Amino acid sequence: MQIRVRYLGQISAVVKKREENVEVASRMTVSTLLKHLADGYGAAFTGEVLDEGGHAVREGVIVTVNGRAIGQLQGIETQLQGGDVVTLLPLFAGGG
Repeated sequence: MQIRVRYLGQISAVVKKREENVEVASRMTVSTLLKHLADGYGAAFTGEVLDEGGHAVREGVIVTVNGRAIGQLQGIETQLQGGDVVTLLPLFAGGG
């Protein structure tokens, strides 16, 4: 099945694209998708998105599935369906 992955902010700079369609196995979770992407994009991606153990989303990164934060769903174990849109969004610090 295909999942569209959208990358925003610094994550986009790391993967050098804003979005892509990813062919994944059926019955994939957000967790397994992120591990799949980390395998493909390496340490820079992992450092931006995953915690030190690589088992959870790093603090300061929001992951959404079809516009809903995974915290409103089943977290990192949210099941994905073909055609889902997963967005990786780093929180921005700033203000003044």
